[in-house]
Amino acid sequence: MIRQIALCTFLAASIDAFAPSSNNAPLSSITFSDQQPMRHSSPLYAEEASSNEDEAAADEQAAADTTDILNSPAFLKRKVEVLQSDIAALEKEIDEANTVYLAGKEEWGPKFDMINRESQAMQERLAKQGSQGKETATMEVATSILNVLDNYDRAFQAVEPATNEEVEIVDAYKHTYDLIVDALTELNVTKVETVGVEFNYELHQAMLQMPSDEHEEGIVCQEFAPGWAFGEKCIRPAMVAVAL
Repeated sequence: MIRQIALCTFLAASIDAFAPSSNNAPLSSITFSDQQPMRHSSPLYAEEASSNEDEAAADEQAAADTTDILNSPAFLKRKVEVLQSDIAALEKEIDEANTVYLAGKEEWGPKFDMINRESQAMQERLAKQGSQGKETATMEVATSILNVLDNYDRAFQAVEPATNEEVEIVDAYKHTYDLIVDALTELNVTKVETVGVEFNYELHQAMLQMPSDEHEEGIVCQEFAPGWAFGEKCIRPAMVAVAL
């Protein structure tokens, strides 16, 4: 715009220099307002502005037409038809897959059921064998440890400490004995009850029968050697005397 104003001023000055004097104001005194640029008065600029406005209006109209097309009943109806067609195709595929599944189940179902039953039975057998193997191993270990405890018992019966030093030694061995018994208890290996309980052929071994004023007939009245059991299974029966 500045270049245009400068060019116009130069032309006006040139015309004033060659034109006769008159009462009219020189062309160089003409001023241009910023509010109304000269290009607006030019047909070329007017045509360009009109062309831009037409293009903007055309773009807006195209966007409006696109929105109208997407929201038109015909387009929405066609979209629903396409979705329904896709759903029908999926339902057909599902029906075919179910048909194949049912045919396979009818043919192979009994065989799979038999395999499942055999697998379950095998798992139960293995679990039972594992449990039995664990019990057997525990009983074998417990039997070996009980042999050690027997040696402790015989030593305690044979030794009578006479000095404080000997008493301390015996107490140390008894403490070790108690630790071994605690370890057996953690393995569910416990002593068999004897004196005061009814004689049990599975847990007690009767060494003799003797009269007793404290216990009734058939009651264990004396223990000669402790018995041990793993749960309900007897590892070693207790040697006892039974009251008459």
